[in-house]
Amino acid sequence: MIQVTQDEKQLIDYVEKQVCDYLCVPTQAIVNRDMTAQVSLARGYIFYILHTKYKLSISKLTIIYLRKKRVVFWNISKIKYLLKQRIYKEMYDNILSTLK
Repeated sequence: MIQVTQDEKQLIDYVEKQVCDYLCVPTQAIVNRDMTAQVSLARGYIFYILHTKYKLSISKLTIIYLRKKRVVFWNISKIKYLLKQRIYKEMYDNILSTLK
């Protein structure tokens, strides 16, 4: 069984807080089933950053956020596609600049 370590939980909370603060989204909305555009975008950025920058597996993200693997993978793919557009790339760079 896949286990999430305490360090990974702290990292996830930190990334979640930074992304939510930047996009003005309540952190509780990320784990809820809120599907508004802003919350969905924040969730996608969180999944993308945790998977690509911090190398958390999709399996761990599914456990933490209670989502199916295809949903997590779809969110990551969506952000990867959106980063081709300047506005989303700037948002991503700004979010990364807030992370240590």
